[in-house]
Amino acid sequence: MYKNARTLIPSKTWLSCLLAVCCAVLAGCSKAPSNTYQTYVARLSNTLETQAPGLSKPEAISPLLPPNTLSNSTTISLIELASLSHCKLSLLISEHNNQLGKTAGHAGVLKYQIEFVQNAQQCLSTLEPDSAVYKTLLKAKTHKEQTLNHYFNLMLYNEFELKNTWQASSAELSVSPAGFSDTVAAMQQLALIKQHILNKHYLKINSADIFNALEQLNKYRFNQLLIYSARLQIAFNNSATRFIESQSIDEICPAGKNKKVANIVSNVFQKYFLKEIQPYQANLAGYLETLLPLYNQLWFDQAITNKQINTLIALDSQNNLLNQLKGSAKKHVTWWQNFYKTCEISPI
Repeated sequence: MYKNARTLIPSKTWLSCLLAVCCAVLAGCSKAPSNTYQTYVARLSNTLETQAPGLSKPEAISPLLPPNTLSNSTTISLIELASLSHCKLSLLISEHNNQLGKTAGHAGVLKYQIEFVQNAQQCLSTLEPDSAVYKTLLKAKTHKEQTLNHYFNLMLYNEFELKNTWQASSAELSVSPAGFSDTVAAMQQLALIKQHILNKHYLKINSADIFNALEQLNKYRFNQLLIYSARLQIAFNNSATRFIESQSIDEICPAGKNKKVANIVSNVFQKYFLKEIQPYQANLAGYLETLLPLYNQLWFDQAITNKQINTLIALDSQNNLLNQLKGSAKKHVTWWQNFYKTCEISPI
């Protein structure tokens, strides 16, 4: 029986814990969409008295780690820090220094870099441009501005909620999944932060949105399940299409003879593909139409992104994830359209 992967939710109340358990139980009792596809192909092969094709699952995709090209030797001494005591930046630096030696997530590092840049400009306006501390602070601020996208990519690669996006999963997106709207909102928050970084609109960034977004992504794992499920359905579509294309329509419904076999395989197609598989894939396509542009904004053509991911999220590519899903489904249905035309039976 299909079981959903355990959802990691930092519950703060008894009610949220109870809801999480109930959701997990309900998900565990549902049938995986891939089971429906396997039944569909098995019924076809049994009726046609031929061996069913193997439905291979997609392999995991590993993002590339961005090269560590940072070489900044700018440090703010204790004496210089004391001269910044009138600035909010001083408290930020002190709190950051107090965390040294402790495990700091890459999201937290990015948040610190952003807040340093945001507070540094205000602090610079209170200092003499010719002073040593001014020059040191300006140099540090400039370096951090230039490396914010690097730290953003490090977050994408290292934070659990993001690094697993392209990895295979033991679970699939259910027929009626939760979390789509929250996932879209979280991805929009991250995409906006990246847009502000690239446009150098640092003061427009709400650094708190980083952890707000990660919390929602962690709650549902929607992106990982969606991408894996779409790739799984594409692989199944292609396998099933190769299988039926290897069958002779003339043998399934020979002219002038009984069409019993043709009617049986038609019923199998209607019961499993048209009524269950196709609507499920249409839902996946709908989710991708909204989320694929956001994946593109975060990952496309970045140091952490390999060629395979770039292809899957390129908006103008016929081989992106959405177009592969639609195209593989269309090719499968095209065979059946020819089948109904040749056999002269109604698909309804």
